[in-house]
Amino acid sequence: MAFSQNLRLNFMPIDFDNEEFRGFELPYKDKEHLQELRTQYRDTHVFFRKGERIFCAPLSEDSEEFGKERIFNIKEDFIFFEHLVHQALIHFFIKKNFKFAGMGKPARIIRDRDNLLDSKRSDEAIAQLMPMFPEYEIESRLIVPHEKTVKFGILLNFSVCQVITETAFKLIEKGIDIKGRYVQIFREDLNPKIEPIYNMKLAGRIGSIDGAQARLSEHDNCEYVDLKECYLESKLANIKHCLNCLAPEKAEEISQLQLEQFFAVCGAKNQYQRLEKVRQWFKKDQPIKCCVGLSFNLAKELYKPLKGREAGEYQKLTNPDFVFRPGRSISESGLPDKLIDKYGPFDTEDFTKKKVRIAVVHPSRFKGDTEVFIRQLKDGIPQKGRKVTPFTQGFIRKYHLNSIDFSMFEIESNKENSAGYRKGCLDALGQEPGFDLAIIITRTDFHSLHGSENPYFVSKSVFMSQGVPVQALELETIRNEGGRPYILNNIALACYAKIGGIPWVLSSAKGMTHELIFGIGSSNVQTERLGESERFVGITTVFSGDGSYQLYNLTNEVVFDDYEQSLQNSLKVCMDEIKARYAWQKGDRVRLIFHQSFKRFKDIEAHAVKKFVNGITDFEVEYSFVHISRSHPWKVFDLNSKGADHWGNYKKTIKGVHVPYRGFCIPLGPQAALLTLTGPPQLKTPLQGCPSPILVSIHPESTFNSRDYLVNQVYKLTFMSWRSFFPSQVPVTIEYSDMIARFLGNLREVPKWNPDALNTKLRESRWFL
Repeated sequence: MAFSQNLRLNFMPIDFDNEEFRGFELPYKDKEHLQELRTQYRDTHVFFRKGERIFCAPLSEDSEEFGKERIFNIKEDFIFFEHLVHQALIHFFIKKNFKFAGMGKPARIIRDRDNLLDSKRSDEAIAQLMPMFPEYEIESRLIVPHEKTVKFGILLNFSVCQVITETAFKLIEKGIDIKGRYVQIFREDLNPKIEPIYNMKLAGRIGSIDGAQARLSEHDNCEYVDLKECYLESKLANIKHCLNCLAPEKAEEISQLQLEQFFAVCGAKNQYQRLEKVRQWFKKDQPIKCCVGLSFNLAKELYKPLKGREAGEYQKLTNPDFVFRPGRSISESGLPDKLIDKYGPFDTEDFTKKKVRIAVVHPSRFKGDTEVFIRQLKDGIPQKGRKVTPFTQGFIRKYHLNSIDFSMFEIESNKENSAGYRKGCLDALGQEPGFDLAIIITRTDFHSLHGSENPYFVSKSVFMSQGVPVQALELETIRNEGGRPYILNNIALACYAKIGGIPWVLSSAKGMTHELIFGIGSSNVQTERLGESERFVGITTVFSGDGSYQLYNLTNEVVFDDYEQSLQNSLKVCMDEIKARYAWQKGDRVRLIFHQSFKRFKDIEAHAVKKFVNGITDFEVEYSFVHISRSHPWKVFDLNSKGADHWGNYKKTIKGVHVPYRGFCIPLGPQAALLTLTGPPQLKTPLQGCPSPILVSIHPESTFNSRDYLVNQVYKLTFMSWRSFFPSQVPVTIEYSDMIARFLGNLREVPKWNPDALNTKLRESRWFL
């Protein structure tokens, strides 16, 4: 990155005309009473609950008075001021006659006067049947500097809303088969200001059809629906299905057009330009009234973070060093791929499994493709010409092994199902001596199968129950000759980790405190959309020892209801083992850091860990609860970012214009910060939308709350993933935990799965990669 940054947020700062205003206060009774007030006085008052009180702001001088009069002040009541800004935005768009898809926070506004498919290459009938509209997501937000004035502003995001406007009955008349697809119906309790077509509820999946009636094979509480009163769910798969039915000769062209129109709204540069247009549009109507005695004006430009460490400023984090020998005797910055080529993996001198046996289970009709790929995995791909390509050494030489013995097991062409794959796996397990790893050749269409019907999960279950980790490869992947050197390179990396190897660890600043970092991820597993689902939790442990971040252990199967107890058990086992390994002394300082992504830490969880920590008497313990979110409304732009080259179909294009590079940290307050982890090189296509940073938040119950330290640690842990040589888009604590939870949830559906193998034979394996 040879250019200077010019960062912007999707945040429009505002200035109030007053620092206080007159309103009212009344006691909070219950949720129903508050909702009744908001519904009855929606157009004349704004109500806001704070603890056991309700704040009330009148919207006109003759509005009815409630409760006790009170003067609200911007310094003491800034949360109420923020709420008033949000309600002012909703009233503003109502007056402009915009259509709402949601009136919560954020409010979702549809520009249905601007069908993105009109006057384009699309067929006019399709443009009307499946229109694409720009969607605004708008809300008020705060930036809270430490002991300084709070910055108020408007946060604005852009997306695309595509709906199917005809009823299910009309679609059938047009020749579209909707059996097996989900339909939705109008909500009964919908806010009258919300357009019903944009906010329906799921009814179920079509089983059989009799005239205008349909029987649902899966449903919420009604087995039959009137096809004239329900609509096909506006999911991408359904939209593609309708396209293929109505205009098969144009389907691919229209799908490409839809993607281009999505990018026209959601691409980083396009979003920034739209933000500027909306800001100028707002300015024409300012000041914008919040309530009687309070209005606001927009600042002169979108929020521009300056370099620094305070909230609202930015800093560029540095990449970690990679450690390739215990004791940090070999520790360098750079690309881990090149460093492994130079030094070999971290545990080169200690890894005992130098002679590796690998079983390859594959359909017989793909024998030729499989054999070529496996030969190249073993020996590498010679470099051609001057262009430097990865994986010229091959698996054996790159990872300093002595030999690899591959044994091939074929699946008959007419038995490429779960039963056929099970037999192939059992044939392999019947051989002596056993195998250190199994490679399974699968197909992309297996993704739609669940549990015991999915050959991939069946194969994984059979081998892993006997302590053999599995590497799956899809046929479509091994046939990709253009990207093969890169595919082989990443496959070999994951395979080495699965057989118990440690490719590299990360350098960390060695301080006075021992650190244990627990990643808590989850996966929601369900076979039917309206059926019961079960959430599974995975826990990954990383510890800082010998000045390095090292992966420690992984949990077995944990359901959501049991994860707190499982976390405490993992904490105890981990501390007992590592304190013995590193000879911790009584009175040493220990820091416990918990990363969680699927929901914010609640007080009850924090108190549970706090109670456990209070029972530890040998060490001085401090702890942090860190929530890592990928679902939030913040965006970061860099106006000086020119993007990165992208090659596709032998043509060079540019991707990621205005997208900031990895490693920018922008604090939003004392306990929250944005962190960019997807830069232009990490985008997959030139038409990918604007990537979101992750939001790192620290729970107030944390006894260690050094925001900069914790955010920097999250960033470093994105370089520890052994799935590929590229850094991940979330820290390894979350990435691995999510993968563990997803696999365990799916494996549980396979008969005869034995999870005990994870704590015995597979304990040192990264089997989930």
